[in-house]
Amino acid sequence: MSLFKRKMSRRQTKSEKSKKKRLIQNAATTQNTLKYTSNFESGLMHIVDNEYSKMFKLGNLDYEVASEDDKLDVVINYAEALNSLDKQSKYQLLVLNKRVKSSLLENILLEPQGDPYDIYRAEINNIISSRFLHDQKSFETQRYAIFTTKSKTAKQADRQLNTLGKNYEKRFNDSDNNLDFTQCSGEERMRVMSSILRPGKHFSTTYRDIALSGLSSKAFVAPGRLKFFDDDFQIDDKFGKVMYVRDYPENLEDRLINEICESGHELAISIHASPYDIVQAKKDLTSKQLQNKSDIVNQQKKNFKEGLSEDMVSGLANEVDKTTKELAAEMKENGQRMFSGVFTVMLVEESRDKLRQAVRDVKDQAQALGVEFDDIYQMQEEALNTILPIGKPYLDVQKKYMRDMTTSNIATQIPFTNVELQSETGKYYGQNQLSNNIITIDRKNDLNTPSGLILGTSGSGKGMTVKWGLIYDLLTTIMRKTKDGRKKEHCIIVDPEDEYSPIGKAFGAEILDISSGTNHHLNILDMADSSMLDGEDKKVDLVKEKANLLVSLFESILKSFSDEEASMVDRVTRLTYQRFETIDRQPTLVDWYGILKEQPEDFAQQLVIKVEPYTIGSQDIFAHETNVDLTAPFIIFNIKHLDDRLKSFAMKVILDQVWKQVVSYQNKLTIHLYFDELQLNFDTEENASWFFKLWSRIRKYGAVTTGITQNVGTLLEKSAGQKMISNSEFIVLLRQKLVDMEHLKRVVKIPPSLQKYAGEKVPKGTGLIYAGGNIVPFENIIPKNTKLFELMNTDAA
Repeated sequence: MSLFKRKMSRRQTKSEKSKKKRLIQNAATTQNTLKYTSNFESGLMHIVDNEYSKMFKLGNLDYEVASEDDKLDVVINYAEALNSLDKQSKYQLLVLNKRVKSSLLENILLEPQGDPYDIYRAEINNIISSRFLHDQKSFETQRYAIFTTKSKTAKQADRQLNTLGKNYEKRFNDSDNNLDFTQCSGEERMRVMSSILRPGKHFSTTYRDIALSGLSSKAFVAPGRLKFFDDDFQIDDKFGKVMYVRDYPENLEDRLINEICESGHELAISIHASPYDIVQAKKDLTSKQLQNKSDIVNQQKKNFKEGLSEDMVSGLANEVDKTTKELAAEMKENGQRMFSGVFTVMLVEESRDKLRQAVRDVKDQAQALGVEFDDIYQMQEEALNTILPIGKPYLDVQKKYMRDMTTSNIATQIPFTNVELQSETGKYYGQNQLSNNIITIDRKNDLNTPSGLILGTSGSGKGMTVKWGLIYDLLTTIMRKTKDGRKKEHCIIVDPEDEYSPIGKAFGAEILDISSGTNHHLNILDMADSSMLDGEDKKVDLVKEKANLLVSLFESILKSFSDEEASMVDRVTRLTYQRFETIDRQPTLVDWYGILKEQPEDFAQQLVIKVEPYTIGSQDIFAHETNVDLTAPFIIFNIKHLDDRLKSFAMKVILDQVWKQVVSYQNKLTIHLYFDELQLNFDTEENASWFFKLWSRIRKYGAVTTGITQNVGTLLEKSAGQKMISNSEFIVLLRQKLVDMEHLKRVVKIPPSLQKYAGEKVPKGTGLIYAGGNIVPFENIIPKNTKLFELMNTDAA
């Protein structure tokens, strides 16, 4: 039932014929062992007859550090998800415990460039390597849910399985568990099967390769050699074994899967659950109760005849009586369903001796929880297929391996531990305080939007945290050599307190001093190139926005500014841009001032006198044509020496200039924007709204924005500030005041168990990192005996 035995639509090229020959020669001869017929590119699998399945990848939840109430919510919602299965469906949970690839470390280390900055690259590499080699766990856990249904056609099966998946996801996330649930393609399922059947081998097959070869997908995932023995098997040059859980304790704890994964071995866990028909299950239970009751009565009659006590009934009969009563109560009062299920574990090692040791380790881990594993005898082939993500328990041909289970029996097998933030292309942000694993995040590729915030009170280590990220960006992007010699990424810092000048000097930044009497000018009336705006922004009245910007300026610096004067500013701004429609340069505030003088109203002439210092007088820093090079790879806007009344406004003008630059750069290079003292832009609702709107626009055009503040309360007081926080996919949360933490919890979901990691008494350089809906506690302490520390330790934070 292969989709690929079709006539090719064109003649194959010589290279394609050669590749086809190679693919066929390399095809495994063990594929008949795999008990499914077709694995379609869409992700649908045809197993046999009228059975089909689909696989979904499960994310992780912070289960181990959750409160007891939150853990109970997870178990209850998992049970509800399982109860959503119908009698025609089957469920399989597959957990893979895989060794972490060493490439994770290799990908994040910085390559020497033969420049003066290699000393910093070497120190960063030493810090990361030391933490990786000493603390990073050797294993990562992957989780998959496979659903199986019966259907007459593939199309109908596809609809049914999609519905099963959606119902499962909805029930599981009813209490805002936020479990990621992603359907796997056929290629992804093949990759998972290959990792089980060909451990350590690279998988690169595509469906084009399958079509080209004319072979089944099984040929590309099956091992080269596979030989089954009584209680183990040989798979290529390794030895494997599948075991099953024979006995559970009466109250099984929720740590079984995690304890097995902590055994220090690569392994696969597969739990199968096939729901019984509810009505039939109740009938069967009632029949068993009646039969057992009859057996007890007969035993009591026999005891009476033999002069024995009526209480002398076999232990088995008493146990059956107790169990059936408990099951009946569970089904009636707690909505439990009955399943036929099996819990299996597969181990693969390089030799039989190592395999035997791995088996002992897993059995010891399980025995500590009162769980007994046993061998599967002369059915290792069926057991192997039961492990694979096919969706069918092939061990059900012998009832000795399958057992009746309730919903809670399955739901307590929690596969979740703690969330990790690790990306193979990510930047190093420190260590997860719970697992000691390194944290790597690629903000551009891992998140829906790279926009971020760094929030921490004075003394929290905020400055060091920001500068680590900044220097890492500089070394990996701005200062990195490219083949064509052009910079692919630029960095701009808005620096209200002169915090970043030492780094700027060390890395050759253009440091622009924006203050009274400076030679550096930014034209407040510069306009972005409208031809490069997207459809939505082309509808925006950019002239009106400039008028609003000028109104904001005069409101912040003039002692009095009336509504009439605001109206006049709007009129003059429009007249200015109209007059310059045919002039080949941007208007300036000097031109604007000249048009204001032409207005006949008395209050217009009074406004002329008021704004004179800021247009043609001593405070004219925004009144002339822009004369700074905004195309430099690394720019710092230093506004520390600017009059305090102009500082917050200067930040707006700079942001406006950055947006103009981002628009011109889109699809060519990326700007990394660091914006310190963010709270200065949130003094009023109007200013906050204006700033957030332009910030969002900059983000939309591809910039990687990072806002920094020690006064998160100021942002939280404004609705625009709350939106800014809630719309940020990346947040570093350092030490916070209790009152601010209470407000933050309303905007960002912070589990109660993790709030202490950003409390008022946490050490410097530690806190929480929120990325893409996941949150982990981190620490990133920079060693004091490094050049990095000397360069970064320039503030009081």
